[in-house]
Amino acid sequence: MESPRLAAIQTVCRILRDGAYSSIELAHNEGLSSADRALYAAIVRTVVERKLTLDYVLARYVRKKPEPQLMCALYVGLAQILFMQKIPPSAACDETVKAVNRLADPKRAGFVNAVLRSVCREKRQVEELISKAPENIRYSLSPAICAMLREQYPDLADAALECVFSRPDICLRVNTLRTNAPELAARLSSEGVGCAAEGTCIKVLSGGDRMIDGIGGDYYVQGANSQFAVSLLGAAPGMNVIDVCACPGGKTLGAAMDMQNKGAVTAFDIHENKLSLITASAAKLGVDIITASVRDSRTADPALAGSADRVICDVPCSSLGVLASKPELRYKDISSLGQLYATQAQIIRASATYLRPGGRMVYSTCTFNKAENEEQVRTFSAENKDFRVISEHTFLAENGRFDAFYAALIERIR
Repeated sequence: MESPRLAAIQTVCRILRDGAYSSIELAHNEGLSSADRALYAAIVRTVVERKLTLDYVLARYVRKKPEPQLMCALYVGLAQILFMQKIPPSAACDETVKAVNRLADPKRAGFVNAVLRSVCREKRQVEELISKAPENIRYSLSPAICAMLREQYPDLADAALECVFSRPDICLRVNTLRTNAPELAARLSSEGVGCAAEGTCIKVLSGGDRMIDGIGGDYYVQGANSQFAVSLLGAAPGMNVIDVCACPGGKTLGAAMDMQNKGAVTAFDIHENKLSLITASAAKLGVDIITASVRDSRTADPALAGSADRVICDVPCSSLGVLASKPELRYKDISSLGQLYATQAQIIRASATYLRPGGRMVYSTCTFNKAENEEQVRTFSAENKDFRVISEHTFLAENGRFDAFYAALIERIR
């Protein structure tokens, strides 16, 4: 059976050295026992999200950066010693060195052992060192992201940074075509899942590892913010709805269920290979009013002009609101987002042409960057007098969780 530390070292190498995505890598852990999978995943996530802090500490102990594999082993050991309180530091060191012994010669394993032992002995001093480090080092964020947060949200930045290592709650969207939230919550509780129901959303409080995806198509996993955006849309039975950047399809499906599977939903996406995700999920949930097709939504389909009651415009964005699930984004280069801004502006303009008078569109992103949010909506509104902004909602650090999101409700008035 593979060691969770050995698997973590190898996975961290693929992520940090080869550019693999942590979410994809963590989905493949077939060589581990069920008991070891949680530890393996926790180590990998901790290393990736704390990398700048780990580098800062290791610079105190390592004069010359070692080969990538040994560096990743140091990351794995150090992450456990400093940030995984349930693991005794001595055990973190011993088990990590055992893993290195299977990857490298005794001299290299001895080097890793010496560094980790030193950190164990000086743990209190290291923690003090971290507490006095620059802000972006303490929170392991690129200096540019820290600066953006401070500049755009001076009153909320402290609270946001304090919870930047938190993980959003697992939330389920109830399939109201088949059940309701109280019934589903009761069934999940009988399976050992602690949960709380609110509207069509169920928040998983404990036992999420006992869940199986779908349970007969009675729910799917969807974040609370995304569910809010769908509810803001106000889709109703008999409407014609267009989702311009639909994949993986959570908002498309939610709108169809709000419509009680009556009416028509058109789902566009630029990636043809992802459209099957929508059709497969729709079939599982018993939704048959969705038509999915390929389209680059920077340009509108003139045949659909003025035809939609509702439009979902969830645009490509910098994704700075989902650092918890995509920790690599903590180090994202945000110095050249100009082309992204241009794409967003093209999509919102094209999408608005689908609305009939009185029709409404939700423009949304999963980022806190105001240039992608309020400024895009403000520019669109100024240039298009036939539309009005009904409401704007920004989520940043709700309930002690870092999960940034923006949604604006826009109406065509004539």
